[in-house]
Amino acid sequence: MITPKQYSQIWTEFIAKKLERIYVKQNNFIAGEIDHSKKIFYSVPRSAKNVFHLFHNDPGGLGINEEILLRNDFDIIKIKYCDRVLTTTRLKWLNLGVTSPFCNERIDKQIILKLSLISMNDTKQFEPQEKQTELFAEVI
Repeated sequence: MITPKQYSQIWTEFIAKKLERIYVKQNNFIAGEIDHSKKIFYSVPRSAKNVFHLFHNDPGGLGINEEILLRNDFDIIKIKYCDRVLTTTRLKWLNLGVTSPFCNERIDKQIILKLSLISMNDTKQFEPQEKQTELFAEVI
C-alpha cells in the first residue's frame, strides 16, 4: 500500500497503479483524479453554481486548488461542466488564471480561469520552448 501524500491544503492517495485521487483538506472534498499514464487531471464535475464571478462583463470562471496546479505532474485538465467537457492545459491555467481573493480556513486557495479561456485554443504559447541547436553548431 502506498502512503498518502500530505501537503498543506491537499492530500492524495493512489486508488490504482497510476491513478491518484486528490482531496482538499478543508472539507475532505474530492477535487479530482490524476491519471499519471496519460498526464491528465480529471476534475470533479462542475455546474453553474460552481462559477466564480470575479470578472467584469464575463460569465465567470472555474477554480482549481493552487497546490494541485503547482505540485502535480500533469499536462491536461478536463472538467465536466454542465453538458460538456472543458479541456485545457495546466500551463495555460497557471499563466492566465487569477488567484482567488476568497480563501480562509474554510475555503482553499484557488486559481480561477475564465470560462471563455478554458479550451485548447492558444495553448502552444504556454509550452516550454526546447533549446534548438543551430544548423552549423560545433559538435564536441
